[in-house]
Amino acid sequence: MQADTDGPERRQFLRRLDDILEALEQLNLQERPQLPEAVRRSLLAQGIVFDDAPDVRALIERVWRKQEPYLLRLGPERRSATSRRGGVRRPPRHQVVEGILRQLAEPPRPARS
Repeated sequence: MQADTDGPERRQFLRRLDDILEALEQLNLQERPQLPEAVRRSLLAQGIVFDDAPDVRALIERVWRKQEPYLLRLGPERRSATSRRGGVRRPPRHQVVEGILRQLAEPPRPARS
């Protein structure tokens, strides 16, 4: 199957696989031995086959492999550390921490009654 490199079909397909991955990861964290029927149907709808007692970790690997052809590959020129505006990007966590520190530095607001 040839992977569509752009368009809503590709994004929808990846979204469905992401939803399945999320469900499988939650099952893995909860160490649940059985797959819920909805997850079974979703896996089969995406063409991911499994046996009667599937290993959740193996299913996660299969979903990753199914996603791989649909993921965009960025060339070296698009992987630079600067944004399109030319500035250096900071990880979001710095912005969040700075926002919290600004809020702590502001005097408390009087309560509305």
